[in-house]
Amino acid sequence: MITSKEIVIEQPAGTYKSFEIENNPVWKDYPLSGVIYPVDYGYIKGYTSEDNDDLDIFVGSGALCGYIKIWRCDVPLETKIIYKVTPGEYDTIIKTFKSVIKEKRVFENKTLFNAFFKAYKR
Repeated sequence: MITSKEIVIEQPAGTYKSFEIENNPVWKDYPLSGVIYPVDYGYIKGYTSEDNDDLDIFVGSGALCGYIKIWRCDVPLETKIIYKVTPGEYDTIIKTFKSVIKEKRVFENKTLFNAFFKAYKR
């Protein structure tokens, strides 16, 4: 179970983040040059993703929970948790990251979500 004390928001909804890294050829061909985050975005303290950094999270204003796994230039796949979003927020996240999503899932209930999420605990 995620608590609000564990979530750190780095990019509030509506903020822009560039993925272009100057003079770095690794990111030159990445299909996203940057995004405007449709919901709050940050990380969960105490949980680690495939890139060995904190597990990223999208936080919305609804009840849907799930994840996306995206392709990045520096790691084959990275999991990003989708937490408490509305159907519209979910659709916007998927549309925003469509070009790099390799897997996605919405959980039918909190038990399945918590079982998946637990695997990322440090």
